[in-house]
Amino acid sequence: MQVKVERLRDAFKLLEPVVPKKTSLPILHNVLVKGGKVIAGDMETFVLVDLPEADIDFLAPHKAVMELLNYVPGDETITIEVNKELKLAWDGGNASYPIAKPQDYPGIKEIKPKVQGSMDGNVLINALSDVSGYCATEDSRPILTGVILFPGEKLDVAAGDGFRMAYQTISVAFPIEKPLIIPSGSVALLSSLWRRTTPDSVSGDTLVERVLSKRQIELTLTEDKGFPDKLRMRFGKVTVLSQLIDGTPPNFKQLVPEDPPTKVLLFPDDLERAIKRLKAVAKDGSGIIRLVWTKDTMTVSAQSEE
Repeated sequence: MQVKVERLRDAFKLLEPVVPKKTSLPILHNVLVKGGKVIAGDMETFVLVDLPEADIDFLAPHKAVMELLNYVPGDETITIEVNKELKLAWDGGNASYPIAKPQDYPGIKEIKPKVQGSMDGNVLINALSDVSGYCATEDSRPILTGVILFPGEKLDVAAGDGFRMAYQTISVAFPIEKPLIIPSGSVALLSSLWRRTTPDSVSGDTLVERVLSKRQIELTLTEDKGFPDKLRMRFGKVTVLSQLIDGTPPNFKQLVPEDPPTKVLLFPDDLERAIKRLKAVAKDGSGIIRLVWTKDTMTVSAQSEE
């Protein structure tokens, strides 16, 4: 196999966030090169990056190879051979690594598409990212640790941890019949990859038209009997395959009051100072700060367990 160093390095860099630093499966520290793609994942999310030059199958230790590629000129051609070891050679140098069997890497099998669609990726990914900060960080209620897509003519995107929530409706459609729960980690990874990759093509004759052109993302909901459904998201040369969280999420729309909301006008610096003064007390009282207001006064309070 022969490939430009820059192309291989770029592919490995895209995979870096999904290669686990700590794992009970050491083989996940490797990148699988197979069938024109380089692949890495942490069992919850897998990322596949197109690399047409990848015409042999092998596993490469991500960290070690990435450190090497950082110090080889990008315009060099690197030759990769696999025998009893993985050998990388370029003009003026070579490196060898122990090999593991590609078949030992967790399989990414072809599974049956259930629903497919394409939409404006900027709209979808911005919405997912906007609400993901409201996901629960504890695993006691797994369905709250992800971002939820609710079906409808327009997609409702929501997240909440039991104390706070974020909710918005976006003008894109995906013909699902029940809510999908995407792990917050997958959302963060998807957002990062979206920002770091460039679109294959843009439409428009002028610079303004090209800047404003819609960048599409292809979604495929897949089912695998006996396992949670997966959502495949593809854009450019990147495919993200995320295992969805199984369960029935709360209906966030029911939590939004129908009555006109109460509005309070105040200076943000005043509120910030009041909250910081109570921080130590609130920390001893489940981290709760209470806001109570009358017609012209708001009281900020906290109570510790003592």
